[in-house]
Amino acid sequence: MSLSIQAAGELLWLLPEGAVWWPAARTLFAADLHLGKGAAFRAQGQAVPAGSSARTLALLEVLAASHGARRLVVLGDFWHSAEGLTPALLESVDGFARGVPTVLVLGNHDRRIHPPGLPLEVVSTALSLGPLTAGHEPPPPGAPGFTLAGHWHPAVVIASRAGDRLRRPCFVHYPHALVLPAFGGLTGALTLRRADLARHGAQVAVLGAGELHWLPLRR
Repeated sequence: MSLSIQAAGELLWLLPEGAVWWPAARTLFAADLHLGKGAAFRAQGQAVPAGSSARTLALLEVLAASHGARRLVVLGDFWHSAEGLTPALLESVDGFARGVPTVLVLGNHDRRIHPPGLPLEVVSTALSLGPLTAGHEPPPPGAPGFTLAGHWHPAVVIASRAGDRLRRPCFVHYPHALVLPAFGGLTGALTLRRADLARHGAQVAVLGAGELHWLPLRR
């Protein structure tokens, strides 16, 4: 189940896979793929399983096809590090981007990584998309306009009455910004405090198993 929000007069759909669909512009947004992270860890001798980047690209390809997307905008950290740029990954990204036109807003991990020859449109600063702005780092509270961003890998803790606790990735919708969860399969998360979110007037949509749920917040 997807959830809708209004932002700068535009309808946006939050998807349970962790991406955002902007139907008026037929644009798909995702943040923090960190492609090649597993390969980078394996290059350092860490026992990290392979296949995460391939699954990430495959899921994006399915989402783009099912929504009829004309464009994918990645809100930073498309790549994880130069060590993870294996020939197999570069070949996969080349094939993906030829089928799904992709704009990469550079983030802190990939600002200095520019693999040559790939059909990616790369921008080094925030990208203006009419009423919306695509960036990597969320702007401060009260910033003008409305920005879609990533960088935080946001998550919240959910507790049951029995005392069980879960940490789940989430979307965070502020009056001035929407912060997307990390889309990549090997990413960490920043746990956000509910009191802080409520104080800044945020709405939180928690990712479940193929579903999204609004999380009640108390000031």
